[in-house]
Amino acid sequence: MTAPTLEDVQAKLDTLAKERFDESDYELFCALLHQLDKYKDLADSNREAMYSQDKEFSRHAEIQQEEIDTLRRSVEYWQKKCTLLFVENDRLVNESGEGAKHGGGNTNGTVSERQ
Repeated sequence: MTAPTLEDVQAKLDTLAKERFDESDYELFCALLHQLDKYKDLADSNREAMYSQDKEFSRHAEIQQEEIDTLRRSVEYWQKKCTLLFVENDRLVNESGEGAKHGGGNTNGTVSERQ
């Protein structure tokens, strides 16, 4: 036995409604079914819109994560460079016995003397 199609079910429902309802109730029943179809279409449309928004939001989140990862790699790179420069500067100061060491955050343009 095959499953009934939507058209078969609708035809059977229509036949039963005509048998059970008088003409005014049948018209009301049909109007109600028509309204329910509209709500179903609206729900389907809203579902599709939400799915599209979710995809868009996910893509935006991926882009932001890529930017965060790029910035993190850039910060790691510059931290490494700064560490290497600090170590090299310290080595050169110790090796030469002269020169100046930066005071560690002094940004007014002066250089502190080596101690």
